[in-house]
Amino acid sequence: MSAKSAISKEIFAPLDERMLGAVQVKRRTKKKIPFLATGGQGEYLTYICLSDNKSASKEKTFSEF
Repeated sequence: MSAKSAISKEIFAPLDERMLGAVQVKRRTKKKIPFLATGGQGEYLTYICLSDNKSASKEKTFSEF
């Protein structure tokens, strides 16, 4: 199961919403120098999703996961 279909089933389906699209983006956190520098550059991947409410009002929302 792909990450997009898992997000759609686990997050949007119980809320009676449908996911119209998702884009995977690479984000960076603020530059912080920890006491013990262990780990990478502070980059991580996240999804930005566009969802549609199935009710009468045609409300579209952006969500970040």
